[in-house]
Amino acid sequence: MVLALAGVGYLGYRFEVLTVPTDRCCPVARFEAGDRLVVDLRPAQVAPGDSVLVRGADGNLHLVVVSASRDDGARIWCSSDCAACEGFDSAQEGWVDRRAVTGRVLLAWVY
Repeated sequence: MVLALAGVGYLGYRFEVLTVPTDRCCPVARFEAGDRLVVDLRPAQVAPGDSVLVRGADGNLHLVVVSASRDDGARIWCSSDCAACEGFDSAQEGWVDRRAVTGRVLLAWVY
């Protein structure tokens, strides 16, 4: 029983299920409004092609795709890849500190 409770506690600490808002478009083409995302809240690493949540200088969370990473891994280049939806983009914001990544999307499904 103790192991089961510890396992549930770990899952709650490590992962979260978030819903892509339905009142606006999604800046990442692989997801749609209303999709449920399973997010790793403590990713050890992120790589180009990963969908991540970053906290911008404005304090808001932004769903983006990692386009590139500096050699030291301390900064990433982020973009939104859906042309029909404007989103956070390093072309305007510059390199993003890796510590601004608050989660990496592991999987998504339509609920």
